[in-house]
Amino acid sequence: MAADPSSSASSRSSSNVSNGGAAGEEASTSHSRRSVDPPEEILELAPRSSFPSSFRKNNSVTPRRWNNGRAPMGHNGDDDNHLDGYEMEGLIMTTNSRQSSSVSSVGAGSSRTIDQTILLQHCAPLMDACSLAWNPRNRSRSAIGLLFFAFLCMMTFTENDVSAWHRTFFSHTNWKSGGGRKQDPLSKLSSDQRQSLLKEIYGSWNFYDGSAEDRPKEPYMTVANAGNPYLDLPEVKFPLESWQADAVYANHFLDAAIKLVRRGQQAIFTTYHGYGLSDVRVVKDGDGEKVEYDMENEDDRITQRLTMFHLEEIDLSTVTSAKELQSAAPSWQKAGGWTTPRSFDGLERRLTHAMTTNSDFVVVITGSWQSMGYGGNHASQSMAGVFETVLKGLFEKLGVNLVVRAIGLPPPHDLSIENLATLSDGGKSTLVHTLGWSSIYGSDVDMVVWDDYSAIGDDDGESAHDLDELSTQLFDLFARQALLSGTTSLPFIWGGDFDVLRNLHEHADVDVGQLGNGLVGVQETTSEKTAHDLPWAAQYLNCPEDMQNKCQQEEYQFASQCWIDRSDVTLPAPQLDHIPIIHTAIGWRMQQLKGYTLAYIFLRATLDALEQWSEITIAQGFPLPDEYWHMGDYIKNVQEKVKALDEAAAPHCFQLQEKINLPKRLCQHRMQGRTEFTPRANPAETSVRALLDPTQVPKTKPQLLYEGDDLENPISEIPRGEVDALEISDLQGKRRRRQLSQRARNSTSTGRAENDDIYNNFKARYRRRTYAIEPGDGWQLLHSYGDGCDGSLSSSSTCGRLSSSSCLMEGHQGSRGGIWGNETTKWLVLHGIRTENSYVALNLEIGGREQTRRELQESLPDTFVFEYAIEGAITTLEKTQLLEKLKEPVPGMGLLVVFDHDESSEAKDVVVSVRVRGCADEVDCQFAVTHVYW
Repeated sequence: MAADPSSSASSRSSSNVSNGGAAGEEASTSHSRRSVDPPEEILELAPRSSFPSSFRKNNSVTPRRWNNGRAPMGHNGDDDNHLDGYEMEGLIMTTNSRQSSSVSSVGAGSSRTIDQTILLQHCAPLMDACSLAWNPRNRSRSAIGLLFFAFLCMMTFTENDVSAWHRTFFSHTNWKSGGGRKQDPLSKLSSDQRQSLLKEIYGSWNFYDGSAEDRPKEPYMTVANAGNPYLDLPEVKFPLESWQADAVYANHFLDAAIKLVRRGQQAIFTTYHGYGLSDVRVVKDGDGEKVEYDMENEDDRITQRLTMFHLEEIDLSTVTSAKELQSAAPSWQKAGGWTTPRSFDGLERRLTHAMTTNSDFVVVITGSWQSMGYGGNHASQSMAGVFETVLKGLFEKLGVNLVVRAIGLPPPHDLSIENLATLSDGGKSTLVHTLGWSSIYGSDVDMVVWDDYSAIGDDDGESAHDLDELSTQLFDLFARQALLSGTTSLPFIWGGDFDVLRNLHEHADVDVGQLGNGLVGVQETTSEKTAHDLPWAAQYLNCPEDMQNKCQQEEYQFASQCWIDRSDVTLPAPQLDHIPIIHTAIGWRMQQLKGYTLAYIFLRATLDALEQWSEITIAQGFPLPDEYWHMGDYIKNVQEKVKALDEAAAPHCFQLQEKINLPKRLCQHRMQGRTEFTPRANPAETSVRALLDPTQVPKTKPQLLYEGDDLENPISEIPRGEVDALEISDLQGKRRRRQLSQRARNSTSTGRAENDDIYNNFKARYRRRTYAIEPGDGWQLLHSYGDGCDGSLSSSSTCGRLSSSSCLMEGHQGSRGGIWGNETTKWLVLHGIRTENSYVALNLEIGGREQTRRELQESLPDTFVFEYAIEGAITTLEKTQLLEKLKEPVPGMGLLVVFDHDESSEAKDVVVSVRVRGCADEVDCQFAVTHVYW
């Protein structure tokens, strides 16, 4: 087991390195430090008066003579463009110079006296050369020569870090504090020595399957073989040659996996507390070399780590309110957060299932535009981006495809100040997707992080966790739809309203919790000097009140770069220097801390799952018994209880009928939908266009300016001397925080059965039922990023990148697309909408995007008519009727319910059609369908 990189401050360690080769994997024993270096020896220099003023060999100065015997006009006897011997002497030793100087002679063994004649002999030619170079005739050539020489020096001194020269000029990292760049404790090591030392301290992944050729050739982890859609393979059905039943393989795998996960946790902590190393040095060891170093106290570092990411386990049978929670766990918001023992066991079960079946583990992260990292950050700097970056490769080693969907929208630019303030209160950003949860977020989700809290929080980046009445009710709907979204998966829910979470946990056995931000473990930035001494990730993050104004300055909280020139892309429009910063945006430092905190908690659950797996199989043998990892009964139990959860036990969702006219039955049934907003799960199958006849699908689609990986952005570089969590967890010698674009794209399908009835077929049976409705043409797809946006970092290479973009490397995937038309485009016909919930609704945009409801009423003519048809039965709404029926449950939505029957009816597929009449204005009378819900 790799230890935390710390031990007694007075203890010493060494790493044997033979000629720069790799060291052993295990840490060497402590030993006594070698004797200190000899003291520096002070050399007394000769008095200044004894040095010839010009440093010439003949100890004399030859007066300059002008061609005409006079100095040039305006010179007054002194040439400001020419350095004579006396002036050169002034640059070397001024009248204020000390007459003695300390000269290091470490390792010299004895004092030496500088011979004045030798000094003059070697320095005089150099002084002559400098004087000649400063001549006006030679100054330009000299400047070019000096620049070339400086460039060669950079190339020579940075041969082990080729990005160092680029960082020197282009890094966005601020180093204002007076001490210069921070010293890298590992700077004296070669690349091989560095890797050997880190492996010695943290360990490394060296597991492989020595019997791979003996494994079953035919797939055995299938729905057909398991006899259920959950991939709950019975113990007796594991082939003897399978890795799950191979005791030798499984034992070694579990041991390596446990060490890997612990290394991932240490990497995250080390990012904020440094390596814990000092006085790292290379010393001779016989014919080779070894690395010696001092380490901080191990117990202290472990205590700090456990405090920083402490996850409080709460008994919700006794803690009955958010106020009582605050009393029971007063620091949860600034530590790891809270959950319940049963809930955390449920998360461990999900992870064990994913590792046993080698399938996907799907995480959805959603919330306000602030929590999603918009407003000044790249997508890779967001909480979701950090979480995916640090864990994707680690879980690949565990045989799990970690799928991360960051599904959120950019800040709206077409709302009034009042409506923007309403959204900033929290809880209302996700409704637009909640009504189609299983399709838009996905029906295969294992964990959800809901972060739509108020954007108006404390100065330390902590948002308020209290939701108003409507937001609490909307979160209850969100949670219920998440829990009912799939038939083969069941998400753990992080975040939301405490009362809702408690009701779901106590009455429906739902696994819940709320995440903290880890700020309690970040050292305070009490001054600019203190900031320089802190690890880079911790600087300007945890600040006292008197430093808040300084810490919140944009230069410390935001760093972005919109474009890097490349020969294969011609830009049609100029690019911004950086992403525009919005006042209430959350900067990259807090985004990174929240992402790392989530990752740490996720790793803790993984570690617990692996250790339990190891303990049980030691006693009971392999494979792991069914009761510890099967999910089928677990999922069915919760979903049945959620469907049965009535208004008396959990009232919030049911109150939406009175609040926004949402039928109560939708709190107990799964909803589906289609949208042109991005990102979304399975984007090619979940668009509104998937419901259209092929003849009506808009011919034009968003065209990417370029495809493939972006060039590496300088802002993603880790400054010299700072910790790179990926280097520790991966130990691949990378000194940059690379994005995941070169990894395989996230797969959104696994061996589990598909849950959402997705299809994109126009079936002939619809034709005979819509004979009265003639599909129009000319409909357009506008404001969309296309079908390549699934919310993962890797999909950024196929999403957006429009020629109109002014920041092509931003990476965010949020767009508000729609199918737009007007009176001339006639009917838009939507097929394959299933009425099992007896409910169909559309989210519409009418008129200009910037229009308020009052402006819309004034701009539409009285002749305006909106019509919709269900199975050919047409309903006509005049202007006033439409505006009355078109609801705005939250700012930015225009919800039109077109089918709502209280009585349950037989589920069937229906056709819904829409059009406008009586208005020829191209702007005021245009409209768009952005979402379809059923």
